[in-house]
Amino acid sequence: MKLEEYSTIEEKEEFFQNGGIKINHNIDKIFEEIKKYKDEGDSFIFRGCSEAKYRLYNSAQRLYINQELHKQVPSDSISEHYKNFITELIESCKTWNNGVVKRLLENAGINEKNSLAYLSYMQHYGVPTPFLDYSYNPYVALFFAIDNLNYQASDNEIDNYFSFYYTYTKATVFESWKYVFDKNVKQKDVISYEDIDLNEMSIILPEDELYQIINSVNIINQEGLFFYNNHPWYPLERTYKEFVEYFIKERGREKFDELLMHDTISGCYNIHKSLIPAIKLKLNELGINKSYIYPDMNDFRNKVTNDGILNSLTLKK
Repeated sequence: MKLEEYSTIEEKEEFFQNGGIKINHNIDKIFEEIKKYKDEGDSFIFRGCSEAKYRLYNSAQRLYINQELHKQVPSDSISEHYKNFITELIESCKTWNNGVVKRLLENAGINEKNSLAYLSYMQHYGVPTPFLDYSYNPYVALFFAIDNLNYQASDNEIDNYFSFYYTYTKATVFESWKYVFDKNVKQKDVISYEDIDLNEMSIILPEDELYQIINSVNIINQEGLFFYNNHPWYPLERTYKEFVEYFIKERGREKFDELLMHDTISGCYNIHKSLIPAIKLKLNELGINKSYIYPDMNDFRNKVTNDGILNSLTLKK
């Protein structure tokens, strides 16, 4: 079973503000727009995607759908089966290598029953999770969109574009999603996956040590956070759209507008891949490159050691 994809850029207009916009030239204009969002501080979060046709599936969904794990149970049991699938991944993380990850969390002062911490660790090391990576830094998101992307022209227009997503987080609903676990954290520092799964969507912030463990210098420069989506097969944009339709039906459009809520999860720019070399050059001028995003610890060892030696030499008479 294959993941659903957008067949045309115009299809994206249903799920994203400006979803049909195509940028084919004017690199300076792209960076001017991005700077406007960056100047808003933490009001926006960003995600880059190497293919405009890709929907916003997280890694757990991709595995669950591609492996057709849903066929293990009747259709009315899929949601529960998917939740159990995530739970089993967490349990496997806890017991891996004689429980070394569990001990790592404990040594960092994190409750070993905090599932968010395990999911964060798993996400960082490529284990499937229901998290989708975002960044507070738009330039980092743009870098991830084009990193290792080799452009080959296609007759299918959408294949010639990658996407840059921006999400406004100051709407009331997003603010509430940031703190859905606070009650649990304050009471007992215990967050089971059942607690997490009670929320269809949420934003997982990096500030609270109870939410994630800083296990790599990469986390610092990447300025990351996570968007959680608990649906077995709806990508994030569709889960949000279903939520909007339900909210308006139950509470009305006036209340929806009063809470500064948005009809779509994100805005979107679809950028032509022929612009990648120029974008890389501009990002490099801003200091956003592989060395920044993925600090080389061998370089760290050599640079610090050599600088220490050099600065200890008596070069002046």
